[in-house]
Amino acid sequence: MQQNCTLTEENQRVAPKLVYVLKRLLDEWMGKKLCRIDQPGFNSAHLPLFMSIGKTGISNNELAAKMNVSKQATSKIIKELEAINMVKSEKSPDDARVVMLYFTTEGEAFYHNLKNQVMDLEAQYKKVAGSKNYEIAIEVMLKLVKFHEEYNCSEEKP
Repeated sequence: MQQNCTLTEENQRVAPKLVYVLKRLLDEWMGKKLCRIDQPGFNSAHLPLFMSIGKTGISNNELAAKMNVSKQATSKIIKELEAINMVKSEKSPDDARVVMLYFTTEGEAFYHNLKNQVMDLEAQYKKVAGSKNYEIAIEVMLKLVKFHEEYNCSEEKP
């Protein structure tokens, strides 16, 4: 059953509600548009880590730090991506203790496909909001993310 995504005037300007609704709609879009393109084993939980690997590769530790998640959580998703032949792990040529993550040939093609879909969505956002407003919205979201990261870090320190 399709849920009504329309925000009432009463709650349309409450940031947490807007973020929740936008996230839910983006998750739905990803599930329909992105995660089923030529790769049925890929799901929306894989997307942030997969896209952060990039074309040049990254170490598991760097990926965990970049995504602000535990190495264990990163390793779990990487194993799932390896199982569907999207990612491969290799020992670093510089330090055998470091595991580097790279796209497989199939993973790289999928990466480019995903990137094109996201760029198309961003182009649609810019049409709806205007390019300048879209860039302002991105800057504001980055500042809000930084605020929460710093707030959470300061809360954890004694």
